[in-house]
Amino acid sequence: MDHQHRTGPMESSALLVMGVGGLGCRWARGAHSRIPNESDLMLVDADAESFRGVSNAHCLHLDATGSERGIAALPSLAAHRAVETLDEIRPVLGDAELVVILAGLGGGTGTGATIELARAAKRNGAIVAVVAGLPFAEQTFRTRMAEDALPSIEAVADVCIRVSLERLAWQSRSRRVDWIAGSGWIEELVEGLISTVAKLGKINLDLMDLKAVVRHEGRATLIVASGPIDALDGIASEARKSPLIDISLDNARGCLIQVEGGPDMTLSHIASITEDFTAHFNDNCQVILGARVSDRLIGRIRLVAVVSGLAT
Repeated sequence: MDHQHRTGPMESSALLVMGVGGLGCRWARGAHSRIPNESDLMLVDADAESFRGVSNAHCLHLDATGSERGIAALPSLAAHRAVETLDEIRPVLGDAELVVILAGLGGGTGTGATIELARAAKRNGAIVAVVAGLPFAEQTFRTRMAEDALPSIEAVADVCIRVSLERLAWQSRSRRVDWIAGSGWIEELVEGLISTVAKLGKINLDLMDLKAVVRHEGRATLIVASGPIDALDGIASEARKSPLIDISLDNARGCLIQVEGGPDMTLSHIASITEDFTAHFNDNCQVILGARVSDRLIGRIRLVAVVSGLAT
């Protein structure tokens, strides 16, 4: 495998966390609270409730009627309103080099506006990662809307992470938390990606590394897993199973990995967990490795990975 290593922090305006629609805004607020100094926050919704109590975000209100209510089943209207307001957010998008969009698909705003906002960010030269929540199976109308939107989102995004709300709810029950809050998974995913490219580590990864990995043909996903430093096999196993929608990581052709731990983490730990995690990837898989030390991870290891070139 091809292992590459790279050696000041990026401006926060270069890394943008964007929530679209009610669920997306909630996820984005939670994620940004973990990395407030490393990223900017933008919230986009037709329902003003998504902005209440927020003082540190760019807020785009897609409300042409003045009702301050949402547009639940009208994705085309949301898309139209998003296009009309692009000039308002152009300065924010113009500074962004990485845009992480979080949205629940199947409703009006998340389904319709996400496509146009991702397209606008891409036109401005940003890397675009979309975390798309997919409706519960019994929500047939919402599921159909989500399935119709996914091909367009995946065509424009560099990485589109499909999050099954069904599996999210199941995992949340095991953690005894509210599934809407994402049971920490969504926030961990975004925090992991932002901290990986914000040049906070000892072996730094940057946006060029991310671009190199996501260019591989096929699907891509973002993974995070953590555990005790003396149970590295378990962390690698958890990481391979952690995508929130069924997707096999076998024969992956690209992987950007950041291994994070406390001052007790050694190079041997980093090498061991990396080898375990990538064991079933393609023999010619491009693996780019980074590492970061954090005092709050004493006795623990966290693995964050962008895996690409996956079978569709």
